Amino acid sequence: MKWKLLQKPTGWIPPVKTILNWGFMLAAVTASLCSLTGYLGELHFLLELTSHFKVQYLGIGFCTLFFFLMARKKAWCLVSLFCIAINLLEVVPWYLPQPASAGETVTQLRLLQSNVLTSNRQYYKVISLVRKEKPDVAVFIEVSKSWAKELEVLRESFPYVFLNQDGDYFGTAIYSKLPLANKSIKDLGGGRKTIMAEVTIQGQLVSLLASHPNIPTGRSGFKQRNKQLSELGNYVVKFKNPVVMVGDFNTTMWSPHYKKFVGKAGLRNARAGFGTLPTWPTFFPLLYIPIDHCLVSPEIEVVKIRRGREVGSDHLPLIADLAITRKAESN
Repeated sequence: MKWKLLQKPTGWIPPVKTILNWGFMLAAVTASLCSLTGYLGELHFLLELTSHFKVQYLGIGFCTLFFFLMARKKAWCLVSLFCIAINLLEVVPWYLPQPASAGETVTQLRLLQSNVLTSNRQYYKVISLVRKEKPDVAVFIEVSKSWAKELEVLRESFPYVFLNQDGDYFGTAIYSKLPLANKSIKDLGGGRKTIMAEVTIQGQLVSLLASHPNIPTGRSGFKQRNKQLSELGNYVVKFKNPVVMVGDFNTTMWSPHYKKFVGKAGLRNARAGFGTLPTWPTFFPLLYIPIDHCLVSPEIEVVKIRRGREVGSDHLPLIADLAITRKAESN
């Protein structure tokens, strides 16, 4: 009889408090482990995948810390604090103001970039945004043949156009109010091509590149994207004049491969000092990560960078105001 009384009835459900405890403990451990495995992203594409969600891990760390403080679980508070600390080190620097350029600003260049999504049919949203923001240069990624046709209306304001159609769906286009010189298409690492053109701003030659490395899904895609980033870095470092590189790089700033790429290329991310500015995926904002980038040479000052409004794509546009200084002009 005593044994029967101690037995849990069939279909027994743990108390809510127990479920909450285990749920928050699992969340704290998972977020902490993923925060560490991201640093091993060079070893495997699944490990690199965990490097992209630093902001989400930070949010989980704060939520679990609050719960464990209320539950008075000191040891688990330490786990949450570890998660918070390791991700704060990666996230906070993107919000710190950057040193101002010592040179005198000669002129500014507004650049808009947008991965329009090849299957997106809301052409009017992209065209309306461009007309509202009035950039000097607009770069479009995933330009299908139908997108290329619809974007032709922008030639009224952007008479200089450079388009490379990579098959039917993955073209890249530069629309510019400034003349485009020395246009070229580069096959760097295979896959989708990188396009390059030069613009002259107040006598200063600036190289403009637009790239869309492959999606790193699976081992083959992972290796190809990494090869593309590596060859891009080798190519850009040879430039003598200032460089602006934009595109959907299919990686975030926290990936080891991204860090190697920008270090090799000698570029900095324009979002530094303006926040993480996540751009993808618009269909699931809780998983927003920053995979669209504007990278610039040290000679170019970033006045401001921000996200544009939703345009029907799974990516948000980026609008960057860049300054050419006298210091850059004299190089």
